[in-house]
Amino acid sequence: MIEAMKMRTIIFGLVVLTLASCNLNEEPQSVLVPENSFKTETELRYYVNNLLPDFAGYVDNKITEDADNGVFPTLPDYITGLRSPKQSAGSWSWGALRRINMLFKYSGNCPDAAVRKKYEAMCHCLRGYFYYEKLKEFGGVPWYDTVLEDNSLELYKSRDSREFIANKILEELDLAIAGCPTEKRLNEITKWTALAVKSRFCLFEGTFLKYHYPEKVAESTRFLQECVAASEQLMESGMYMIDRGQDAQTAYRDLFIQPQTGGMASSTEVIFARSYSLNLGIKHNTNYYINNISGSQYGLDKSLIDSYLMRDGKRFTAKSNYDKDDFYNECIDRDPRLSQTIRTPKFIRAGETKDSLAYLQEAVMTSTTGYMPIKYIQDASHDMQSSNDNDLIAFRYAEVLLNFAEAKAELGTITQDDIDRSIGAIRARVGMPTLKLADSNAQPCPFLEQQYPLVTGTNKGVILEIRRERRVELVMEGLRYDDLMRYKAGSLMTAQSRGIYVPQVSTVIGYSLSDGSALSYDPVNGDFLFYKNGSDPVRPSNKAEVNKTIFLSGGDQGNKIIKSHQVFTKQWREDRDYLAPIPESQTLLNKALEQNPNW
Repeated sequence: MIEAMKMRTIIFGLVVLTLASCNLNEEPQSVLVPENSFKTETELRYYVNNLLPDFAGYVDNKITEDADNGVFPTLPDYITGLRSPKQSAGSWSWGALRRINMLFKYSGNCPDAAVRKKYEAMCHCLRGYFYYEKLKEFGGVPWYDTVLEDNSLELYKSRDSREFIANKILEELDLAIAGCPTEKRLNEITKWTALAVKSRFCLFEGTFLKYHYPEKVAESTRFLQECVAASEQLMESGMYMIDRGQDAQTAYRDLFIQPQTGGMASSTEVIFARSYSLNLGIKHNTNYYINNISGSQYGLDKSLIDSYLMRDGKRFTAKSNYDKDDFYNECIDRDPRLSQTIRTPKFIRAGETKDSLAYLQEAVMTSTTGYMPIKYIQDASHDMQSSNDNDLIAFRYAEVLLNFAEAKAELGTITQDDIDRSIGAIRARVGMPTLKLADSNAQPCPFLEQQYPLVTGTNKGVILEIRRERRVELVMEGLRYDDLMRYKAGSLMTAQSRGIYVPQVSTVIGYSLSDGSALSYDPVNGDFLFYKNGSDPVRPSNKAEVNKTIFLSGGDQGNKIIKSHQVFTKQWREDRDYLAPIPESQTLLNKALEQNPNW
């Protein structure tokens, strides 16, 4: 992307310099119109680089995902019942596809066949990904692989079937894998990028078919097998591995803030990322958006926090009254990824050497849940608006390993060796023990069984544990909503969002954020004070009045909740909501465009 910006400046300058010498009675050869462009590798590279924001631009919006992982002060339309055909026009956009197809139409202007093949292969990946996004949202859609004009009859065609679109996506990705460059490039589409896209897509389609259309066994099996094959090809290439960082206590966090590489993502693990640079003025806003009280007030949900295992690999939810632990105690001896994803006791911010209780006190009030994320959060010098320059990761090797393990588990072919080379490698980054296949299947986790009742069979336990691992490892990477869609588990999003647990507040209660014994529930010296009925403790800050500035699920006790959420009744229709509505404006224009069921 940075290269594309430089190239745009160079080409614009050349256009300006040559216009003065043009014969105005002829088409100026220096102007970048399709008929006289796409002739050189430079022009093709420039064009494809300008398509990349359509490929990876979504990362900016997905790092603060919602679904049942993240909690905002307001609820998304898809869970309040406000989504409708009249309010979905923005998702039915085809401009990116037209730009992709434009390259195929004019790439023949380039006389170098090898160069044409390379950039056409990149666009096969882009077209496959474009239709993957459409398939997830709408199911079957019209397939277009040529540039349409305003009077093209194809604009009024009916939807192609889900099966047809899925097979075309697979064809596109296979063409990309065969023709894309094999060098590692963080910000360009390579063979490895295409394999990662195929791994993700095939897992989605294979499991979506399995849980939504259980009668389609052959089709589901085929896509899961394709996922395994693509994942294994990438795994066996030796091009990527899990980045172990400097220390198990910081390696996971550091992967997303890249302090040791001056802002560039890890080329060890990251397959494709969206690049940023303060010097070039390409920045994002994550620090301010998450940390500042004027930002999103984003927090993570307790159901996610409860999913993290203990440091020894045992289940946190097997503890007695685990759901009523105070913040300090629920963070003790947990999977180290927890303390590298949210602010926990003894939290030391990136770029600093000492912990500060003030950071935890701030989290209680600023974050919707008290579980304030630190994933992607750089040091304090980036706290002003639009001042982040860390690359945002779109595809990384850990996801491919998780795709591989899940597909093999769903196929019934997974072995302990498969787990060790996938889940085991991911957990080793933070010093966690590997998952045990036999133990997981012998005693499936009741906490996960309740969430995913559709999972059955001899591999039930390991499938549930892989889903846990995926949720923990990939949180805030924009995949959780898609996972719930393919699991047919959308109803999980109707649960009340929950934050930290607060015991009974009779008048004033001290709450422990830093010490589990000396300060716990001490009304005088507590790290944070909750009070009610005007019993304001003599303290200038680090306090909150229950039912006024903070709300609890049980009134005077319970989990921190969002008052504004109570205006709506969360709803999810199993017969409708796994696909979005096609905009009414489009179905009126094109009578052949059939609406999705029950919209």
